[in-house]
Amino acid sequence: MGEVSPLNELYHRYRDQGFEFLTIYVREPHPGEHYGPHRTWAQKLKFARDCRKQDGIQNPMLVDDLEGTVHRCYGSMPNMIYIIDRNGKIAYKAMWTDHEEIASVLKNLVLADQLQAQGVRVKPSYTERINYIPAQYAGGLREKVFDRAGPKAWADYQNVFTSPPK
Repeated sequence: MGEVSPLNELYHRYRDQGFEFLTIYVREPHPGEHYGPHRTWAQKLKFARDCRKQDGIQNPMLVDDLEGTVHRCYGSMPNMIYIIDRNGKIAYKAMWTDHEEIASVLKNLVLADQLQAQGVRVKPSYTERINYIPAQYAGGLREKVFDRAGPKAWADYQNVFTSPPK
């Protein structure tokens, strides 16, 4: 969960089947001493380039404006995932990256295209669910996300997400 490399695999598997993959750099997900809130457009572009390189993002990356217009329109979370179908409808929306779920949605969209090409009528089916994920980052993901930003980012995260519920 949350790692870029499985998204790169999906990008390479599905880009030749008519899918566009875009990463939109909206803000620093966990600002700290090294990578804090953006103060200038030049700084935001530099942070986006650093993020792309450090995380190994292979698909095209767009950068939101300093005001966060796209970010506010699409959920205000740093890790939102949207899959838009050929008709411009949202086929999938999540606040966290679940690679297996994304692969399942893409596979289903390919199947729908194949069935329609054969003259079979398809209809949408709606699913809604809650996924529970660990509040603690594990392994190298913590180092990638928080160590890049600085120790303050990790401390802030621990204070918010690992404190006992009230």
